[in-house]
Amino acid sequence: KTYVWNPSTFQYSELNTITPPVDAANMNYGWAHKIAEPGASSVRSTATKYLFVSAIGHNSYAGRVYMYEWGLGADGSTYDTWTQNLVIDSPDGGTGKRFGHRIETNDNGDILAVSSVAPGNAGKVEIFVRTSQSSDDSVQHSFSLVQTLYGTASEDSTLNTKFGDSLAMSKDGTTLIIGAPGADLTNQ
Repeated sequence: KTYVWNPSTFQYSELNTITPPVDAANMNYGWAHKIAEPGASSVRSTATKYLFVSAIGHNSYAGRVYMYEWGLGADGSTYDTWTQNLVIDSPDGGTGKRFGHRIETNDNGDILAVSSVAPGNAGKVEIFVRTSQSSDDSVQHSFSLVQTLYGTASEDSTLNTKFGDSLAMSKDGTTLIIGAPGADLTNQ
């Protein structure tokens, strides 16, 4: 559900509900989510906003991230609709990865960090950058993987450090903090 803050009543009111694009059991749609709002003074009528929503249970827990864009509603003049326009899968593939455990993005929505934290592996965080193409007032959104960060020195380690269990990114994307609550530095 999407809620909007009303500054005069100091309360949130429901705007709309975003439903999973695929009706599948155990999808865990909405496990993690993040809004990117480019611009210094973003408000409800600001046209460019992005919403990233994960579904870690998609395809036997391979995981997936959906990207939505804020736009005009049915009346053609009020910004009140999130439209899905992109699906991001881990290039690594495979089941049981839980891609989308956590999501973080910079304010512009052009740097995206997505963690995969699954039982039996150390965890990883994949970094994507937006490579969208614009033409004729339309945008073809896309993201490309540029880096993968691992919680241990060995990519296939089974040490369950939970690397990527929490993420925080600075507004401009120059700093990324990755939590690993299962790390035990005495044994690594």
